[in-house]
Amino acid sequence: MNYFKIFSIVFGILMVIVRLLIQLIPEKWNKFELEHAYTQKRPAWVWIAALIGLVVVGVTWYMELITDVRFSIIFTIIITSTLIKVSQVLFNYENFRRFAKKALVEDRSIIVKINIATITLGIGLILLGVFVY
Repeated sequence: MNYFKIFSIVFGILMVIVRLLIQLIPEKWNKFELEHAYTQKRPAWVWIAALIGLVVVGVTWYMELITDVRFSIIFTIIITSTLIKVSQVLFNYENFRRFAKKALVEDRSIIVKINIATITLGIGLILLGVFVY
């Protein structure tokens, strides 16, 4: 198995499972996110997660450049787009937390739309991993 096959399947499964959990147990998920994951003061884990995210993006681009896997650029671009969230959590934490609170508590239609898009993208990644890579 190659890097893109493994990680597109793993990443796709994680995308689907997490978003289904958000929909199936919203009260518990909201409590976890707002009271533990994204507390008033930016938690230290955010920096560690950001570093891991940067390493994953870097390794993905490295693999993109040194291997010849058909359509691997699709996965590479999707992984790179995670840096948008990473940058918001790192450099705009208060606004990110306000948005998370709004999406999770005040206007659930926002999180439903995000969940639908993420589940669709996750299924697409799984299909890429199984049938293309």
